Amino acid sequence: MANSIRKRYVDLPEGQLHIREVAGGEPPIVFLHQTACSAQSYDPLLAELRLPNRLLALDTPGFGGSFDPEGWPSLEDYAGWFLAALDALDIERFHAFGHHTGSSLAMLLAARHPGRVISIMLAGAELMTPEERAEFRNSHGEPFTPQSDGSHLMLNWNYAAGYNQDVAPELLHGEVVAMLRAWRGRPQAYRAVADADTPALAPHVHAPVLLLTSSEDYFHKDLNRATALFPDARVVTTGGGNFQATADPGGVARAVEHFITAL
Repeated sequence: MANSIRKRYVDLPEGQLHIREVAGGEPPIVFLHQTACSAQSYDPLLAELRLPNRLLALDTPGFGGSFDPEGWPSLEDYAGWFLAALDALDIERFHAFGHHTGSSLAMLLAARHPGRVISIMLAGAELMTPEERAEFRNSHGEPFTPQSDGSHLMLNWNYAAGYNQDVAPELLHGEVVAMLRAWRGRPQAYRAVADADTPALAPHVHAPVLLLTSSEDYFHKDLNRATALFPDARVVTTGGGNFQATADPGGVARAVEHFITAL
């Protein structure tokens, strides 16, 4: 029987942060999504997981049901909002699962708040070089601004389809809907990632690490960087390409279950 997912909001000074939740015990597993998805991308995984832990998938500010931040937030800003939301829920220690942008945030949380992060699970770990980050900022840092003729709709579809060959149209549709909502949030989050030196965080991460990769994932080619920075990490290959938790929830769930229960 699939887990029941409920939705809730947490009030922060900047606005409300939206959460998808499966009831369970402490410590929880906190799921941080990729750009430009929302926490809804974790629904298949949340429904599939067979663990006693409470499961919390957070909408990054600018995405899904969460508030829209002003200006150009840093990776530290996003991490601060997540910690504030967890504080509001009286959550002190937690496991962190991050996908792409979420992986950068999970590493930042583990490096800067080691007393709170029990373990990290990184799906498509983002570990770009300075040169790659500069190019990424140039190519991903501008919004797909709404146009009066609706041409931005096709621009979003072609962008998503271009990075995800042979992905089911229904899954792409969900991604594009999330991108349209986050037309400001997408470049905000990408610039935050581009402006952060994620590999420099790795030496400060002392929590156990699970590395999840998929052969069609955007960062699969950089898996050797992740294994070099986290030599003791458990490494698991799943299906799903850039949508591991959505398109291969069973494979990801079994990897997470094995990792958590072995700690």
